[in-house]
Amino acid sequence: MIDRDARNELAEALRHLLSGQFTNDQFDEAAPIESDDPVIKEVREQAWFLYSDLYEHKLTGRHTLSNSDRRITSQFILFLHSNLEYEWPRHPLNGIIRLPIYILSFGLIPRYVDKKWKASGDYDVWPFISREDYEKALKNPKLLRGSRSITTH
Repeated sequence: MIDRDARNELAEALRHLLSGQFTNDQFDEAAPIESDDPVIKEVREQAWFLYSDLYEHKLTGRHTLSNSDRRITSQFILFLHSNLEYEWPRHPLNGIIRLPIYILSFGLIPRYVDKKWKASGDYDVWPFISREDYEKALKNPKLLRGSRSITTH
């Protein structure tokens, strides 16, 4: 189920966070929490890793994201603007359960579960399930479309 309003709100909040317009706290307030669209929860959980929640700050200066994190977050935004269903299975070790299992198994169980989960699709283009879906979305990005054509002289 695609929740277009929630996807648009989350994409906008992520764009403001990445550009330094929002602090981490402003992002948390602006990003939707409740939705029947599973990608909302999944992307919010991944976005939490972009910043510290111990104090309020923007992703500027010493908090600037790496190029890799910016690319990955751009994939989140591209997916949120798509009309694709989120097809990844729920990761069985998300949330608070991961830490005790990691400690008790010396990291073996989480590594095994992560490997199995990542095999559900093309993890390099998550939240897209396949590279084909990702490349189709790249060819038709919502935010770069317009009615005017660009010409070069």
